Amino acid sequence: MQVLPNGNVFVGWGSLPHFSEYSADGTLLLDATFTASQSYRDYRFPWVGQPTDAPAIALEKHGEALAVYASWNGATEVATWDVLAGAGAAGLSFAASAPRSGFETAITVTTTEPFVAVRALDSSGATLGVSQLLSTT
Repeated sequence: MQVLPNGNVFVGWGSLPHFSEYSADGTLLLDATFTASQSYRDYRFPWVGQPTDAPAIALEKHGEALAVYASWNGATEVATWDVLAGAGAAGLSFAASAPRSGFETAITVTTTEPFVAVRALDSSGATLGVSQLLSTT
């Protein structure tokens, strides 16, 4: 058992691959099981996901507008997505922005530029990663 800084309690169920978290008043908050494994000790600590790959981007054309989809599986610090547009990698500039919303964020942008990319930003505005370029044609 681990008492967490916020007063919650984290419980590892011995050699079973099972763990739970309870609030200070005993409410079950998390109940999970590792599959196909065994656990001797379980602990809960703050964790930051920093993928080694680049953010993912996908496009859909809707007349003059583009639906740009941004995602970065495992990245825990993304707060905002910027859409960058331009003639190529060296000439990208800001085109639109949206707060991260779930696994995949959709951003509508109107641009005549031939290429777009997405940029992941943390809550302080620092760049975390940039996707590959995609052609808008």
